Amino acid sequence: MLRHSAHVLPRIGSFHHTVGLGLLERLRNRYGDLVRLAKASRTRPVLYVFHPEMMREVYESQATEPPRWERSPLCEQRKSVPSLCPISGDETNAIWTGLRILFQDGTILKNYEKAFEEIAIDATERLGALRYAGNALNEELETEIYRWALETVGLMMFGLRLGCLDGDVHVPTPDNKTPEKTSMDDHTPDLCSLSKRSLADLTPAERLVRCTREIADGSHLVRSEHTLKTDSQVFAQALKAFDTHISLTDHFLTRALQDLDSGEMRPEQILLYKLRPLDRRILPLSSDILLAGIDPLVQTAISMFYQLSLQAAQQQRAHDEVAWSTASKDAGAGAIEMPYIAACVREAMRLLPATGGVVRRSMEPLAVGGYEVPEGVDLVLAHGVSSRLDTEWRRAKAFIPERWCTEGWEPIRASKAHSFASMPFGETCPATDIVNNMLSQLAMRVLEKYRLEWHGPAPNMATTGVNKLQPPFYFVLQNAA
Repeated sequence: MLRHSAHVLPRIGSFHHTVGLGLLERLRNRYGDLVRLAKASRTRPVLYVFHPEMMREVYESQATEPPRWERSPLCEQRKSVPSLCPISGDETNAIWTGLRILFQDGTILKNYEKAFEEIAIDATERLGALRYAGNALNEELETEIYRWALETVGLMMFGLRLGCLDGDVHVPTPDNKTPEKTSMDDHTPDLCSLSKRSLADLTPAERLVRCTREIADGSHLVRSEHTLKTDSQVFAQALKAFDTHISLTDHFLTRALQDLDSGEMRPEQILLYKLRPLDRRILPLSSDILLAGIDPLVQTAISMFYQLSLQAAQQQRAHDEVAWSTASKDAGAGAIEMPYIAACVREAMRLLPATGGVVRRSMEPLAVGGYEVPEGVDLVLAHGVSSRLDTEWRRAKAFIPERWCTEGWEPIRASKAHSFASMPFGETCPATDIVNNMLSQLAMRVLEKYRLEWHGPAPNMATTGVNKLQPPFYFVLQNAA
């Protein structure tokens, strides 16, 4: 009678103590590469797909689409302001397809390199100022990474600096330091310094950072029972946050379009220039990119810092690569490529991808692994599990950037894994290549000046839309020798 619900019952259930990636890995280890859950408390059956070849079959079937949560707060908010969001679902799909094609053009990515580097330098300086006793990074680390991510993605979208990295760095004092949590405070959310200040004292960029953190911390983008009850306080809070977000996005888009029309086009304005014929339809697209792209980028950056903080030898090699490139540039020979930095980024995304799985809904019957899947099934393509399968990767749980390098040891090379085995953001995400560039620039500038260390217990991980390492963070930022 309980069906699959019995497996997650407290104490007696097989999976009651596992969540997120841990749950997916246990399902795969126990039941194989395809695991079907009947409806039970869900509105539709779910099929978990763990084998990369089966994932390829789903992607290439052309019989699935991302699910649309028609009663979600974001959908309701967009319906309430049609004049601000004049765009339909079919147009959205066409625009995202066009973006994927644009970002596959390497020449467009080169337009952003200098601007991304400048943002990474500014963010690194702020991280250095964030340190206190023993060079430990204070509680504002996550907010600073949000500032960097919004500034970077905003520049890509609008072709101008938003100002997220302006202003003083929050330094904790006995008066403003957040008190240590006790077991009674486990469910109390951590508030960033921006949430403790009056809105009137914040710039539009700081308001955007604050609003983005509110949406991420409240999991407002995740479909849940709370957010689907239109009379609940959570639903009302989500609507208010989305209203604020769209108005701030509109503010920066207006500035960007005026800047684009007023003078000679800069290299970083190339994306906005190509989207200019869409006119007001750029607004919902920009809002979607800032909503869907920031939290995964932030959590990937924090995960990358954590993996690097445990690997002194890999950090030294990355530092040497940056130093050689800088010396070459200063000598007039031009900057050399830095494949090892890029390899560190790719390995961090493989080991702990921001998204544990991509959901696709079958629009018509299709075949997966020899089984017929009917229409109306949610297929969870578990890239977070396939990226750590021992059958695909030698020493799958180890951080080995060399597997992505051409001179790496042959048995562990990434080229031996299935091409669909590691897809941190799914197969259809248009920004995978440009995200690698953003993270590489940040890693370069941080490792050029500092050494990352971790002085504390291993962090817990939670899955709320994306996979997140949970604070407190025990990062120490030592000056490079």
